[in-house]
Amino acid sequence: MKGRSIGYLTREGFRNIWVNRLLSLATIVVLVSCLIIVGSGMLIFLNINSLLDLIEGQNVVMVYVEDGTDETTTQQLGLKLKTLDNIRDVEFVPKEEAFERQKQQYGENADVLNGLSADILPDAYKVTVDDLERFDETVGIVKQMDHVLQVHENSDLARRLAGIRNAVTYISAGIVLILFFVSLFIVSNTIRITIYNRRLEISIMKAVGATNAFIRWPFMVEGILLGLFSAVLALGLQYGIYSLASIWLDNVMAMLGGTVVEFLDFIWYIFGVFAFIGVVIGTFGSIFSLNKYLKEHNNVVEND
Repeated sequence: MKGRSIGYLTREGFRNIWVNRLLSLATIVVLVSCLIIVGSGMLIFLNINSLLDLIEGQNVVMVYVEDGTDETTTQQLGLKLKTLDNIRDVEFVPKEEAFERQKQQYGENADVLNGLSADILPDAYKVTVDDLERFDETVGIVKQMDHVLQVHENSDLARRLAGIRNAVTYISAGIVLILFFVSLFIVSNTIRITIYNRRLEISIMKAVGATNAFIRWPFMVEGILLGLFSAVLALGLQYGIYSLASIWLDNVMAMLGGTVVEFLDFIWYIFGVFAFIGVVIGTFGSIFSLNKYLKEHNNVVEND
């Protein structure tokens, strides 16, 4: 197709949205509804992921230093821990600080520690593991390091958290995939009604020798525009819905020790997903419906 033809067909795509505004509105309503469901699933996933990050941050490994290890060697051990690729944070806990915390935990019964000193405890490093799926591997490496007296860890909790994260990821991805195909099916059928209403126009275009690409272009433009408009509208509605839901969700997250994910922190990420899904569904829904219509009426001519 020539540049003038593309310009003309693109303008036709814009015009057809207004001419067939009722069916365009139906397509937008379907797309927006599906996108809001997808967006809600994404936001729930982001909040669960944020809460899991918080819990994982509390699932630390205590690495106790051997008694009699001098200060220089202890510092070198800390540096070695920081060089491990699966370590997020390393914090030194001197035995004096650990002893004071122990006295605070005893509270009114701290008198039982009278006569004892911090020397009964070893120095330690509070280590936060980054990837819990590699938890056992990382702990095994730490245990083999020199001057390590003991490693206190909770591998069972780490495995459960990693399992929960994977389950949430797979379920969220599955829901998005299912909604994608459901939306594609519904939009395809909605667009097919539009094509059926314009069957006379399509037949005339085919009769005068219009190529398949010439006929498809306006429908592709319509699909892209409807997808983008639906993405913008869904984003605005999603923001309003999430703002209202955050009032309740904030109380739930506070009880669990977390905070609600800010919508504006992920607004461009969410819009990108909305725009991608909207444009893909709108475009392929148009092409699929038009091709199916042409095949059913034996009007396909291989002259693209």
